[in-house]
Amino acid sequence: MGLFRHPHLVRGIVHTSEGAFQIERGIADLPDEVGASLGWTRIDDEPPQMVQTGQPVAKATESPRGHAGAR
Repeated sequence: MGLFRHPHLVRGIVHTSEGAFQIERGIADLPDEVGASLGWTRIDDEPPQMVQTGQPVAKATESPRGHAGAR
């Protein structure tokens, strides 16, 4: 069994000849043979991806009331 990403569905149930599988957040827990035969991308083998926004990191400052906050 492995975690596979559905190409376009985010939530629901997919019925295949091998059985029905629930998709949650675009991910389904499928037997390896089924996921590979459907051509879905296996995601539990991928390293975690870092998101780079290009925005500067918020700097903590002190407000007039003496509370720390982000600006």
